[in-house]
Amino acid sequence: MRIFLLFFPVFFFCGLLHAQTVKVEYGGDPLPSKDRKKIEQFLQHEVDFYSQFGLPDTLSLQLYVFENRREAINYLESINVSLPIKASGAYSPKLQKAVILGRENGRERSLAIIYHELSHHFVSQILGKRPPSWLNEGLSEYFEHCTIHKKAVRHTFTEYEQGRVRTMYMLGEVNLPTFLK
Repeated sequence: MRIFLLFFPVFFFCGLLHAQTVKVEYGGDPLPSKDRKKIEQFLQHEVDFYSQFGLPDTLSLQLYVFENRREAINYLESINVSLPIKASGAYSPKLQKAVILGRENGRERSLAIIYHELSHHFVSQILGKRPPSWLNEGLSEYFEHCTIHKKAVRHTFTEYEQGRVRTMYMLGEVNLPTFLK
């Protein structure tokens, strides 16, 4: 019993170190439960990654997904959020709201955009409302190209990335053995 009382505070404190609560409020058009499950699995992956950089214990965000792009644009205008012309999603750090502009390009593509926008939320929670663009977009692009598999989340190496690494190698900008490590 004495050993239990000695180790209980240690186990309790260690549990608190990894305690993260992310409350997601869904809006827009209804998402299939299969998609919500994937989003929540991916959220846990992003929480695990970002918590090592000082992520707050409790987070709340709103995720609005629209089937139709025009409806999403109308919604963004109604909440005074401007949008780059070719954007597929938007994140407002002020409102802590991610908006996905239409699922016309298919389920997998829209999930990738959701992962991208959720990453913006985590970066802004750690670095404030105006993180450096290169870091914010770089991490979001990384997570956008991740997929959920049965045992893990994996980053997919796109043809563009393969070509870029090939070009960097040919120009002597990268040491291939070091890069592969």
